[in-house]
Amino acid sequence: MKLQELLQALKIIEIKNNRSDCDIKKICYNSKLADKDSLFVAIPGYVTDGHRYIEKAIEQGACAIVYQNECAKYHPEVTYIKVADSRYALGLLGSAFFGNPSGSMVVAGITGTNGKTSLTYMLKSIFEQQGKKCGLIGTIQNLIGSEVIDNRGRTTPESLEVQEIIREMKDADCSHLFMEVSSHGLALERVNGVDFDYGIFTNLTQDHLDYHKTFENYFKAKAKLFDQVNKVNIINGDDPWGQKLCKILAAKTEVPVITYGTNPQNDYFAKEMIFETRGTTFTLVTPTGEEQLFLNIPGEFMVYNAMAAIIVALNEGIPLAVIKETLKKIPGIEGRMEILKTDAPFDIVIDYAHSPDSLEKLLQSVRKIFTGRMVLVFGCNGDRDREKRPIMGRIAGTYADVVVVTSDNPASENPMDIIDAVVSGVREKTDQYATVEVRSDGVYHGAALCQPGDVLVLAGKGHEKQEIMKNETLYYNEWDTAREAVARLKIKAEN
Repeated sequence: MKLQELLQALKIIEIKNNRSDCDIKKICYNSKLADKDSLFVAIPGYVTDGHRYIEKAIEQGACAIVYQNECAKYHPEVTYIKVADSRYALGLLGSAFFGNPSGSMVVAGITGTNGKTSLTYMLKSIFEQQGKKCGLIGTIQNLIGSEVIDNRGRTTPESLEVQEIIREMKDADCSHLFMEVSSHGLALERVNGVDFDYGIFTNLTQDHLDYHKTFENYFKAKAKLFDQVNKVNIINGDDPWGQKLCKILAAKTEVPVITYGTNPQNDYFAKEMIFETRGTTFTLVTPTGEEQLFLNIPGEFMVYNAMAAIIVALNEGIPLAVIKETLKKIPGIEGRMEILKTDAPFDIVIDYAHSPDSLEKLLQSVRKIFTGRMVLVFGCNGDRDREKRPIMGRIAGTYADVVVVTSDNPASENPMDIIDAVVSGVREKTDQYATVEVRSDGVYHGAALCQPGDVLVLAGKGHEKQEIMKNETLYYNEWDTAREAVARLKIKAEN
């Protein structure tokens, strides 16, 4: 693509050595990936600054540089394009380079503290039931139809990769894309250049304050998504921050807003919920009438996700009969309110809940579904929001009959320091708790405490397959660990 075509996407402050007719074969922001006829975008980062590697990129063949801070040297044979924000520019350049692939697809972006993953999978299932080929970008994996694409450990990849992935989806004949949009991704401009038809706000509760510092900053990052939506904004109207977002959107955009929740003041609301281990029956009240549905995934918070998915589907013309049939048989979502099948005399629930609100909603749902005692095993991440540790401890002590506090990716911190912080909250509510440093041992300890008819809740790991320690990352699988615990208990009982 000619450089002059790419530059049409940018607001340019200055161009030096303008060779706008040169043919750009690649865009990169890592100098190691630069080669002949590359456009290198120098991005200031938190660990290092891409401007330090401009010379390296030129040595490897880059013929054009996009930058925001003055360069140490300007080569006469290289074109330099100065912009106000090179990170912001990267997504726009990526979209132009890959032919604005999102512009010819239906794209729904989902943001919020909780529910993003479950909602993307619900949407994908509904639209595939209608015969659409769909892409998915999210926490667990990226998907092109049924093909798994590595997400490189990020919920929202860097903006250039986002555009490349969407191009792959478009080339594979995907008509729809359902995308988790994280607060980090929004703050770091990773979805710049994506045309969103739908923006969905699930909720906002305490998480990631180690990065955003304040709730207001966290909210502002989430709210950025809705500046890019061109069709419908879908907001959880029960959430206080969702209510605030509705007021902001009403004042700044003509894009329609549809609210959902359990409060009858919402445009769509759920009532008469019946909770069972096999799923939830509920009545959905819409602007055109009422309909009873069954959702094949248990938990009240899953009903919220289902409502948002239903609104998108109805707006895209999918018949309610197709939506109902899909929700009735939708498969469970990995590590999300997942009931593990074993031959233990007690139930086991695995969930990714790792924030105060998600843990509380999980435990509230478990209380509504199961009648036996609840034994909870969980921990908090290291090197993350430290303020939430005692808060999550208090929530655990409020709802669980027995709490086992253990590790969950302690990273560079001492695991017992994290556990002690959590326990400071637990002991405010109960004295029925134990501490076990190694997570696999914690799961076994929790299982050993269970009596017939109890439910063992394993929270925090969900789909993750690793345990991040100070000097190493270990393979860890919550499902296998739980099954091994059940097997050990069986052997012990037989002996």
